[in-house]
Amino acid sequence: MRSFLRLRPVRHILVTSAVVLLACAVVFVVQLLEFSHAQADVRGITAQATGTVVRGGGGSATVRFPVAGGSLATAETTLDSSAPKTGTSVPVLYDPARPSRALIRDATPIVTADRATTYATVTVVAAAAVLAVDLFLFFTRFVRPARAAAAGSPIAVRRVKVQRGVLTRSWLETETASPRWIPVYFSPTLIGLPAPTKVVVRGDVRRDRLVAVEVGDELLYSAGSVRATEPRGRRTDNPAEPDEERALAAARPVSLLRQFRADLPVLAVAPVVGAFWAFVDGSGFDGWLVVTVLVAAFGFWWAALRGSDPSL
Repeated sequence: MRSFLRLRPVRHILVTSAVVLLACAVVFVVQLLEFSHAQADVRGITAQATGTVVRGGGGSATVRFPVAGGSLATAETTLDSSAPKTGTSVPVLYDPARPSRALIRDATPIVTADRATTYATVTVVAAAAVLAVDLFLFFTRFVRPARAAAAGSPIAVRRVKVQRGVLTRSWLETETASPRWIPVYFSPTLIGLPAPTKVVVRGDVRRDRLVAVEVGDELLYSAGSVRATEPRGRRTDNPAEPDEERALAAARPVSLLRQFRADLPVLAVAPVVGAFWAFVDGSGFDGWLVVTVLVAAFGFWWAALRGSDPSL
């Protein structure tokens, strides 16, 4: 187990998973506070009546409704949406001790409580999903391929980098009668890998979805399923022999901090998704901030799972 935890891709996935879990925890706590404040605003509002909107506008509505004893009460409530038209009959919830404390549909405290409950639930489900996916991929992509037996004699492969959108990945292209493309997690060894290079594959590259590849003394792990078709995107091939610059780059360790900097373009979509959600949900700046933080955290995690390549 400790040997797997020292692997660069495993540490990359674990760190980005921790970022996601931290983001989920922060959002969860914030939503609990929002829910607590909203609940304080509706505490004691237990009676029901049918009232009439007597004035609406400016994010609020004034309603008149009958209370116990036959008298009429008037209350103003803030709304999270546009106010109903004057004269509209609406269900009213009010405080029997203080009828001036009343709420109607789309009242801000009610919407805030519902939204906070939804966001908090989503963060719990998302955190559980991240942990489940990590455990599954840890076993299928690392543990099982590492224990697989070598399939036949060494085969020739060449390393290619493929950029698609904002993500760049490394692939090993086999020079066989039926070529296969193996996505692999980044290692500095890939930078100076001659093209072609003889490697040993653990597993059957023709049948298995996930394999491991021995390059010298290092074991490279699949960052996704083996493909029978060339991956789409802008392709860059390694040279037949590495020049001095590539050889030096291959000998230098590449920190996870550099990996994170290379993954920053993945986050560009987060504010856009947040703005779209805030518009659809009507949650304003708070909703935009919550969704942007979550999408950015999941973007880092997604890039780690896919095996982003930070090399130049």
